[in-house]
Amino acid sequence: MNLSLDTWDLNDIYQGFQRQMSSRVEPDVPVPDEHHQLYSIPAIGGIGCLERWHLREGLELNWTKTKMSTPFVMDVDVHYPHLEISYTLSGHGCWETSANAGQYELAAGVSTLISIRDSKLHAEMSHREPMHHMELRFDLRQFQTMLPAMDRIHERAVFCTQIADAPIITQLVEQMRRCPYTGALKRMYLEGKALELLAFHLDGLDQEERRKQATSKLTRYDMDCLHEAKSILARDWKEPPSLLGLARLTGLNDYKLKLGFKELFGTTVYGYVREQRMTEARKLLEQGKANVSETAFIVGYQNVSHFAKVFRKTYGYNPSELVKQATGRSL
Repeated sequence: MNLSLDTWDLNDIYQGFQRQMSSRVEPDVPVPDEHHQLYSIPAIGGIGCLERWHLREGLELNWTKTKMSTPFVMDVDVHYPHLEISYTLSGHGCWETSANAGQYELAAGVSTLISIRDSKLHAEMSHREPMHHMELRFDLRQFQTMLPAMDRIHERAVFCTQIADAPIITQLVEQMRRCPYTGALKRMYLEGKALELLAFHLDGLDQEERRKQATSKLTRYDMDCLHEAKSILARDWKEPPSLLGLARLTGLNDYKLKLGFKELFGTTVYGYVREQRMTEARKLLEQGKANVSETAFIVGYQNVSHFAKVFRKTYGYNPSELVKQATGRSL
């Protein structure tokens, strides 16, 4: 399925959908809320749905779920100052822009902040697995006085930064997905979380600048050793080596390993291992492959209560909630 769109504001992408696909993309049965629309994509090239929330003037939240039988390709001309924060829960894709030679990935656990104006964007979504994707979309003309920090970013036609496997982002997305309110309170809650997510991304830009300055003190050999340490942890996170053991394996002393790992990757050695364990635990629970106790043991926790506490701190809800959801789906 291929779509070519020309956009001058947030609404144009939906109007373009409807024009190019005729009657194939229609709002579902009207929802009793003018700020909330549901769209369905019928079985021509795949099936899917789009949920759209208008949070305030120039800010909206989209949830997209698709299962395509062919790749989904979009070419979008963006003529206005547009900011977007996305997070992929499942699925895979890639995108690039006319103003930047790089190609960026859409993958589970990856959050992207992109600022774009007067440029073309080309995106491709794989049909090999279902796609579940969130987007916060800002028309920056409505936020000029509120977001002065965006001035330096929007000097360029395209600016992009990506963050992978960040527990805070995952927790915020889950809180938005599981919002306990309805109506105006829901929009207020979602807008607050949207701005919190934006603040985290913008703060991350400052931290990245500070990390670059800090890593300038690391030699190329040090950075190669630190990347090797990360690869070892990514492979052996179920039974990771001790800090001293990891230092010996990589040729660093334990002080430089601890300090350099935090500077280069923005998390501690143990924090990175915990992220890997929590990601695997969530996957097992969502797929109904294990209960809470079994999951805790599989990902390396002997104490189930401690596992549940770490899981709740990471995602903002108890692991037992995922077990109930998985059980409900299997009935």
